[in-house]
Amino acid sequence: MLYSEEKLNDHLNLIFSNQELEYLAEGLEGRSSNPVAILFDTLLHPEADFGFKYPPVLQWKFEPHQYIPHIVLGKGPPGGAWHSMEGSMLTISFGNWMELPGYAFKDWAATKRRNIKCDRVLPEEVANYYKHYVKIMGLQKNFRENAYITSVSKFYRDQDCESESPLQIEDGQSTLIKRNWEIRGYQRSADGSHMPFCLFAENVALATGTFDAPGRLQVEGEDFPFVLHTISDFGAAIDKGILHGKTDPVLIIGGGLTAADAVLYAYNNSVPIIHAFRRRVTDPSLIFKQLPKKLYPEYHKVYHMMCTKSVTLDYSVHPAYTSLPEHQVLSFQPDMKCILETSSGLKKILKFSLAVVLIGSHPNLCFLKDQGQSICHNPNEPVTCKGNPIEIDPYTYECIKEPNLFALGPLVGDNFVRFLKGGALGITRHLVAKQKKHQFIVERGADGVP
Repeated sequence: MLYSEEKLNDHLNLIFSNQELEYLAEGLEGRSSNPVAILFDTLLHPEADFGFKYPPVLQWKFEPHQYIPHIVLGKGPPGGAWHSMEGSMLTISFGNWMELPGYAFKDWAATKRRNIKCDRVLPEEVANYYKHYVKIMGLQKNFRENAYITSVSKFYRDQDCESESPLQIEDGQSTLIKRNWEIRGYQRSADGSHMPFCLFAENVALATGTFDAPGRLQVEGEDFPFVLHTISDFGAAIDKGILHGKTDPVLIIGGGLTAADAVLYAYNNSVPIIHAFRRRVTDPSLIFKQLPKKLYPEYHKVYHMMCTKSVTLDYSVHPAYTSLPEHQVLSFQPDMKCILETSSGLKKILKFSLAVVLIGSHPNLCFLKDQGQSICHNPNEPVTCKGNPIEIDPYTYECIKEPNLFALGPLVGDNFVRFLKGGALGITRHLVAKQKKHQFIVERGADGVP
């Protein structure tokens, strides 16, 4: 951190998005593979991973002349997937880690007269903060809700969108753009009707996250109605009393935090649990080993149960919770039985009342050619956050294999909001540089096309 501060002393009172990020990020280390994400997080939350709450070393100043015309298209309200997350569980990240420039999370909480008793907050609070952020920063004109994208493709001159309704970017303002991309989709109205649209863009940034498509085991019987794939569906089943009076346990499959949330929800509602996962409880890559016990006591409670309440033969030994490490599912049967296999090859048949598969999720990039596989590190595999993210320039976030297409967040391996913001910085800095280059060409008397 000291090394970075020494560099910043040479850049005091300068616009950060105009600086040489490669130079400033050199030598920094953190919990992201993207250097700009680490740099921005280091400046916004100095020494945060060591438990310190130092103030940011950046100041925010609104400069209208730096504005870049843009439009944000999303299925739901600002906040995205946060609006659909289980509301009773606390976030992994601290509230201030998820705040956006110019409006502190604690200031929003104060306006709602909410007493934030701990650093971690509810997903509902995060979702409402993002929704309110758009309003208080005057960004409503840039956001379009209920927008479903059907295709994002390179624009060819013989194409037109005359049969479609234009989706206005800015009220009463015409913006000259270079038509690199054609975006088609529809906007859903309150009455359920669809209004198709088509627009053109010089640049496109992919910020879809990876919450759209739940991970699947790809085994026989996974489509049975008693096999769920989201914690929201699982929570709804418990809340509706579907499991009331059932003697068989629920089967929770997965070794991550979402599976742990499901365990806690069932455990707190006195629902018996069988918890199956592939890894050993001593596996150093388990997420629980990376979380401080003092800050995340509920997850360490689950991890303790995973370690101490495992059995080899009969789950009835621990009627409230049973851990089955190093087990993988082979199939689900119509009579609500599951066939599992241990690491040693032993097969088991277990009866359950409801199963929920929580093994991560994947992005839905169906609007891109090959669902985006062609722009990943491995074009032969689907896009995944950890194993096969989109391949980008580490400082501009522009796709290596597709100019004028950008990606940030989980699509490039940054699952946490605190690192996602670095992607926005990298893209903004690149677009500002392009804008200046364009202005220089125009002033020199060229045709004005960058």
